[in-house]
Amino acid sequence: MKKKSLWLLGMLIAMMLFVVACGNDDDASSSDGGDSASESTDGENTEGSEGCEEPTTYKFFDASKSDDDLNTAETKLGKMFEEETCVNFDIEHIVGDVNQKIGTMIASGEYPHLMNAEQSTDAVIDAGGFVPLNDLIEEHAPNIKKWYGPYLEFMKRSDGNIYIIPSGASNGYIKPPNIYQGAWWIKRDVLREMDYPQPKTLDDFFDIIEEYVSNNPQIDGMDTIGFTALTDDWRFFALSNQPNHLAGYPNDGGVQVDLETHEAKVYNNNEDTKRWLEKLNEVHHKGLVDQEMFTQNYDEYLAKISTGRVVGFFDYHWQVADALNTIREDEDFYSEYMAFPVVFEEGIKDQYLDPVGFAASPGQGITVNTTEEERIEIIKFLDYLMQEEIQKMITWGIEGETYSVDEDGMFYQTEEQFAQTSVDSFRREFGFRTFEWGWPRLNGLFDDGNAVEARNQPSVAQLAYNDVDKEFLDAYGIETFAELFSEPDERPWYPAYDAPIETGSQAQLYEQQLDDLMKRTYPGMIFADEGDFESLWNSYSEEFEKLPIEEFEKVMTEYIDNKVRVAEEAAAAAE
Repeated sequence: MKKKSLWLLGMLIAMMLFVVACGNDDDASSSDGGDSASESTDGENTEGSEGCEEPTTYKFFDASKSDDDLNTAETKLGKMFEEETCVNFDIEHIVGDVNQKIGTMIASGEYPHLMNAEQSTDAVIDAGGFVPLNDLIEEHAPNIKKWYGPYLEFMKRSDGNIYIIPSGASNGYIKPPNIYQGAWWIKRDVLREMDYPQPKTLDDFFDIIEEYVSNNPQIDGMDTIGFTALTDDWRFFALSNQPNHLAGYPNDGGVQVDLETHEAKVYNNNEDTKRWLEKLNEVHHKGLVDQEMFTQNYDEYLAKISTGRVVGFFDYHWQVADALNTIREDEDFYSEYMAFPVVFEEGIKDQYLDPVGFAASPGQGITVNTTEEERIEIIKFLDYLMQEEIQKMITWGIEGETYSVDEDGMFYQTEEQFAQTSVDSFRREFGFRTFEWGWPRLNGLFDDGNAVEARNQPSVAQLAYNDVDKEFLDAYGIETFAELFSEPDERPWYPAYDAPIETGSQAQLYEQQLDDLMKRTYPGMIFADEGDFESLWNSYSEEFEKLPIEEFEKVMTEYIDNKVRVAEEAAAAAE
């Protein structure tokens, strides 16, 4: 059965569930978790906490992004939510090494009330740091049940427990107008000077960089950087994933999955990876590769891009958004970057746009440093956020203030509304930046056909384009920037990168040893003297073959097969 049908039918099952609403009428100064909400047949909380004088503050540690620490009630949305639920959160964002920070928590046994442990999620679960959420969801979270219904089985670990609520329950597919995932980016100034070339292959991409650097050895008095990459800490995947994408595969978590057999195979020692590293070595000798690529930290990497001195790079938009937003806010529109779906050679279908999918991890978990009453109150707050009307507030804002509605019920923005919601300082103060990611939320479409994210609504996307944007759209004969990218193939298992890897297992050992091996050997291969690459690659391959590859591939293949099975069973039950 086609994947889209599987997911849509799965959603029908969830939508048929009888759900009840729950609110929080707790005493103003305590977290007693009393469940006195009114009931509703639409699965949404309809009653808040009237007469709340002293809200309860919980601590939330968010390792998913670096940002300013704040209390949610310091934002407009957060204050409104506090008035309804009598709950707010002190959010601490990650600074420094995630694994070290989480490791300290595990060693001490001291956790915040709510936590997103990002890549250390499995370690926290194995250490007993998160509490099971099954009963809490069943008894107190009708909206989470409603929207996450098709995915609850995916959220269960091997012990049958759900510990994490990920940020994103897909509800239909909409092709984004712009690129928010992985792509190969080239500075617009470069494209304009060279009469708008369209790189389709890796050779095309570097040919453009080479020609431009040759003619422009400096940009604004600084040495031009032809190509750089993000390699800092856990973000190393931004470099190691590149050969996988070039070969026409999506980001499935260190494996390439056969569309027919669903067999997962690692690629870090196959011809795709060798071809990519050898190409980097080649362009290094032409002076095109950033010599600080393996020593710069994340902030330094972003700073280089925001200065406009980098000609091209590969990365996921969400990792470079701060740098790209900085350039746009400065209205230096020709210093912005345009995304291209580069592959090794023509004929390979690009897979940069994500298909409908569900990642069970990372996400938010309630920690053991909570009482039963506190757990109930926290899960009720998370469930409150999953009301469809609250979701619309989180992504669109307030009708008449940040968006409007036409006679057909479709959301749109006036030019003034769009300009206001495009300013980062406003997004922070309003609460968009705080709530739109990291918490339980929807992806794709609302049931009324509106895009969950305003930026994906066609009318808003068109409104977002300035004269320089339109210049490039016209030059490439497209109406949106994502038009250059192929529609994704259907993958019922996507993504596989959320597969739970048991700590201490051979599969986990593979991931750790591979990470160490790549970080130790990739710099040497990329910056190798001419003629030395082949021997260094052979040495790397010999070490790679000693890793527990088969154990990792087995775990990944079994996980993919299980995802496909659950999707098929959900579809069959709906027929």
